[in-house]
Amino acid sequence: NPEFRAAGALGDTRAEPSLEQALLERDEAIAKKRAVEAELDSCRERLRTVEAQLLEALQEKLRLKQEVEAWEEDMQQVIRERVQSQLQGESRGALGTQANTSAGRNSRMHLSRSQWGRWW
Repeated sequence: NPEFRAAGALGDTRAEPSLEQALLERDEAIAKKRAVEAELDSCRERLRTVEAQLLEALQEKLRLKQEVEAWEEDMQQVIRERVQSQLQGESRGALGTQANTSAGRNSRMHLSRSQWGRWW
């Protein structure tokens, strides 16, 4: 190394250890930088993995939410149909009861007096 020779020729023995120390510190700093960069790359990869998992979870949540909404709509439709059917059945039953009562009254009116006597 020309610097060591120049320093040695001038009788400066301190330059050599300082230069060696500086080179060692530089090498250590480079090694630390590489280690930090490797850790950063590893963290970035883990971050990408977690982001992908989060995206999948959000997509699954959205899919499930849509399924639940569709199910709720289906259930509301089923309930509406059952209530409507039940109301129609009750209306028919009430009309049938009224018709039967009216028919009974009318049939009694058409009975002869002799037939009325049997009932009384």
